[in-house]
Amino acid sequence: MQKEFKIPNPGIGFTWVIELLIKILAALLPLITPSIRKALEEFLLDLYKKALETPNPWDDFLVKFFLRILNIPIPGE
Repeated sequence: MQKEFKIPNPGIGFTWVIELLIKILAALLPLITPSIRKALEEFLLDLYKKALETPNPWDDFLVKFFLRILNIPIPGE
């Protein structure tokens, strides 16, 4: 006898994980030493420039995602 496939709770997905990640990072970011925050910003902005040079649009997406989560202005936007 086959068991009927049941769709998992539609309210559970990646959205809550992303929202939780944003809340955690937003709470931790002000606690970081300014020099470390600046180094992180510089690293991500450099990574963004490199991502734009690749033909893979997912590179751009991922780095923009990190920049937005950390509330770092994205160049050209």
